[in-house]
Amino acid sequence: MDSTNPTNTERENRSKTGRFLPGHSGNAGGRPKRESVLRKQLEEGSDDAITQVLNAAAAGDMTACRLILERTVPVRKASYEAIAFELDDSSLADAAKSVLRAVATGELSPDVGTMLITAVNGTAKIIEVDELERRLTALEGLNHEDE
Repeated sequence: MDSTNPTNTERENRSKTGRFLPGHSGNAGGRPKRESVLRKQLEEGSDDAITQVLNAAAAGDMTACRLILERTVPVRKASYEAIAFELDDSSLADAAKSVLRAVATGELSPDVGTMLITAVNGTAKIIEVDELERRLTALEGLNHEDE
């Protein structure tokens, strides 16, 4: 018998009862993913859909206009201007109080204040981890001296 014959290959991947052996599939390539099938269908009909949306927008359909604008003009991300204010950096608590004071007096907007408080909190966590690492290194050094 010829080993290149597909029926022989199929038989080699099956048990005596005809079931597939572990690690061997009857469909090695797998079934087509649903997303790729849908994407192909959408691509085939996309020209007609685009034409219909453009025609509807030209006829004054505001939903079609919005759809076109959402897909062609990206939404701008929020950006903040640089702001100068007095920050008491003698301690993290004082820095947080400075931010709260600036928000309370209207020197900073609440959303910028929230971002700055989050930054102070992140700095506190970094300092905490750094301090723990320093202490652990010191303890390990003491442990090696005792040995």
